[in-house]
Amino acid sequence: MEMAHNEGPPLRDVVAARRTQKEVRRNSWLLVINGGLVMMSYTFISADLVMPAFVQTLTTSSILVGMAGALMRMGWAWPQVFISRIIEPKPRKMPLLIGAGLARSAMWILVGAMTLFLGGMKPAIFLFFFMVSYAMGTSLMGVMSVPWMDLMGKAIPASHRSKIFALRRFSGGAMSMAAGLLISYILSAQSGLSFPNNYAVLFVLSGLGTAMAVSIFSLIREPIERRTHAQLSLKNYLLNGLSLMKEDVNFRRLCTVQFLWGFSMMGGPFYVPYAITGLGIGAAYIGLYVMAMQFSAVFSNVAWAWIGRYKGNQALFLYGTFLLALSIVVPICIEYVPHRTIWFWGTEIDLRVAVYAFTFVFSGAAQSGMYSGRMTYVLDIAPADRRPTYTSFMNMFMFPQGLLPMLAGVLVAWISYRNLFLISLLFIPFAALLARQLKPVIHPED
Repeated sequence: MEMAHNEGPPLRDVVAARRTQKEVRRNSWLLVINGGLVMMSYTFISADLVMPAFVQTLTTSSILVGMAGALMRMGWAWPQVFISRIIEPKPRKMPLLIGAGLARSAMWILVGAMTLFLGGMKPAIFLFFFMVSYAMGTSLMGVMSVPWMDLMGKAIPASHRSKIFALRRFSGGAMSMAAGLLISYILSAQSGLSFPNNYAVLFVLSGLGTAMAVSIFSLIREPIERRTHAQLSLKNYLLNGLSLMKEDVNFRRLCTVQFLWGFSMMGGPFYVPYAITGLGIGAAYIGLYVMAMQFSAVFSNVAWAWIGRYKGNQALFLYGTFLLALSIVVPICIEYVPHRTIWFWGTEIDLRVAVYAFTFVFSGAAQSGMYSGRMTYVLDIAPADRRPTYTSFMNMFMFPQGLLPMLAGVLVAWISYRNLFLISLLFIPFAALLARQLKPVIHPED
């Protein structure tokens, strides 16, 4: 009589499963390190902190200050639809990402050199060449974004994505805090660097950081997925992508929420100019505000990872919107804070300087949550073979938002900084209401 026994899975399946788990762990840590380097390199050229201060030193035009923020948003958004149509049917995305990343690194090193050697020319002429170069650099960031998102979707299981995004933001926040200290030193009198040489150093550091980030990312082993469709014509691809707004209600709500966020955040590029010109806060405090924003982003990710795992990635939208509202309320109310000297970390500091830092504390936490939410949620709702389409069209619908910083610049010149912030705050209730309507997505491996 034969004894009954339970046969386990074949040995080759066990070995394959262990190999897959090892690959996921390896890719996860590489993505976390890459995220830290990406955020550090971006901090050196922050569109909300460093760039407005740099442009404002060259011009008194609030519209041109807003244009710096506009170029970041539009340059990042416009290439994505065209790139996604090309790479979506291709099994490998890594070569394009590495090529665009290295080109962007070289671009910022050249911008630094241009600032160092040509920054002494007439401000209007130099500003023109700088803006053109800046637009090229942000466009390369848009080219990188599409293959990067698809690689994230392939390399990391759905149930782990919110955790990995949170860890990326955690490492990025820690490295950005270090960058903030360096920015504060470079822009201070102690560094011995005068304008524009101090900003030239920041631009070169951003280029070098980007090169390191791309090198780390290139070590990720890209899973090869079989594609089921050929490359579409541009017309058919655009029609196909636009139809997503009609067919997928969650995608439509996602795009609408982020569009409302754009209006709520249009005052962001003017927080630093308002601090400098409206409140009399010195440029050396920019580094302090960078650290405040990144410190908040670092430690808020503990909460975002927990929320994404146990309440769903869609919940990050609602909580992030509430924090965004607080970031707008602080500069609106700052004029009611009295001028008073307090002690902070063994040094004297104006009370307004300290309170104004909460603008960036709330903003850092809000942007961290909203960024993680939109990135993980679009991967949740996108079919595996249409990730580039979903992500590129989501970002394409953000293109009109690129004009908002310029509109904000017009409003500043017309109605003042404070009234601009009040208008931004009006869009928060609509964003919160729509964020509540996003539906959770459950994957089999969850």
